[in-house]
Amino acid sequence: DEDASFASNCNKSMVGMYPLSDLEEIESVRALVQHHAEETQSQKAWKVLALWDSLLPKFVKILPHDFKRALEVEEKVRTLGLTEDEAEMAAFEMNAKDASRLGGN
Repeated sequence: DEDASFASNCNKSMVGMYPLSDLEEIESVRALVQHHAEETQSQKAWKVLALWDSLLPKFVKILPHDFKRALEVEEKVRTLGLTEDEAEMAAFEMNAKDASRLGGN
């Protein structure tokens, strides 16, 4: 979001905007930009890589509210000792019953 204009063009009733903070997530995005640069020879991508540290704060993660809730619930239920599949199913079921889904939040 180079010019900080994305928020005004985004349906924030459906999605949330978050900074990239997880190191694994940051490296994954950097690898995607690297791959794009190599495959397309995009000068913009090469510039982003060259200025990575200063441009990283401008990256924005977009998550649908329902998906974020499901991830949060899944993280909570994993602490109960459920398998990954069981945690995903429990998170799905809990999110489907969440009253805040009806309001689009």
